[in-house]
Amino acid sequence: RFWDPLFESLQPYPTTDYNLDAKMKEQGYNVTHMFRMGEEFFTSMGLKKMPPSFYNLSMLEKPSDGREVLCHPTAWDFADGKDFRIKMCTTVTFENLQTIHHELGHIQYFMQYAHLPYMYRNGGFHEAIGELMSMSMSTPQHLEKVGLMNDAQYTK
Repeated sequence: RFWDPLFESLQPYPTTDYNLDAKMKEQGYNVTHMFRMGEEFFTSMGLKKMPPSFYNLSMLEKPSDGREVLCHPTAWDFADGKDFRIKMCTTVTFENLQTIHHELGHIQYFMQYAHLPYMYRNGGFHEAIGELMSMSMSTPQHLEKVGLMNDAQYTK
């Protein structure tokens, strides 16, 4: 995500135009599906499922009732070992799918250290975990696995 401005200069096949946003919309993606897809990414590696309260208490879309909210995506640990949330004004875009994986990376880190004393919790480290997960889900191989890309679209 932070490397996006360099993509035009570094992309391996500059003439290839593939719109993942359009592909997601074509396949009927919605916000809930995107978060469940992110959760499956983590559970497929043996990590924890989101607690039921996550989906009930998180703000995953911009409120439709006119409330003003800050839409910058954030992950929250309420320090009780069971309440973890995301605040994000998600729309169906590939960039938001990457951000979901990034924010869920924070939540996974929160859940994994929930039993440890506060002094062992490192904000810099969970930022790295979030970014690593965002990058991992963006590989052509993973995108092929989830049906967003096929081999012909990422090989010349």
